[in-house]
Amino acid sequence: MKLAALVIVLAACQHDIKTPFPPGLEPLEDDPIPEASPPYSESVVTEADDASYIRIYGRGYVLAPPATVWAAAQSPDPNVAICSTTSHTVTLDDEPQYEYSFLVHYEVDDVVTVTWDDAWRFGVIDGTDDAPTLAMIKHQKIDGSSFISLSEGTIELTATDDPGVTELAFVEHLDSVGASDGDVLKGVQHNFASLAAVSHGNPVPPCP
Repeated sequence: MKLAALVIVLAACQHDIKTPFPPGLEPLEDDPIPEASPPYSESVVTEADDASYIRIYGRGYVLAPPATVWAAAQSPDPNVAICSTTSHTVTLDDEPQYEYSFLVHYEVDDVVTVTWDDAWRFGVIDGTDDAPTLAMIKHQKIDGSSFISLSEGTIELTATDDPGVTELAFVEHLDSVGASDGDVLKGVQHNFASLAAVSHGNPVPPCP
């Protein structure tokens, strides 16, 4: 009887255990967009919440295995914000303690010139590089114009119950002069479209 009770307690505790994330790859917050059910379609759902600053969420599904999407994601091309910036340069492996990393130096020329540096970090949390079940991509502004007081985001890659489908959950925070929900929503949508395209061996799509 005691053993049965212990099993029940342990089972209940197991439900509440969360996977620990290494320093620098922690989630910003939970994504409130519900998970989809099979059959999956290759699309993303987004929503905005701008209390004290812009917060954008997205959840989408790529019709490709997690290992394929993870390999495709480990490149600046589908991740850099080409639609809302004038130019950028990339420095690879700027933080070698992470599985993959790069630093993006952005420039926007619009009335005044605004520049900033965005650091990107990648790591498998559960599984392996060849078979990830949970992986994290995280970026944040680390230097640059005071016009941008906050810029950070995460992309959480998760294996689904279908081995040929990968879930991507996006969280973006932005506090910047002149920025709007619409700008960040378009950025997340283009980021998803780019990751899906590259996962299928196609080029990054043009900006909407």
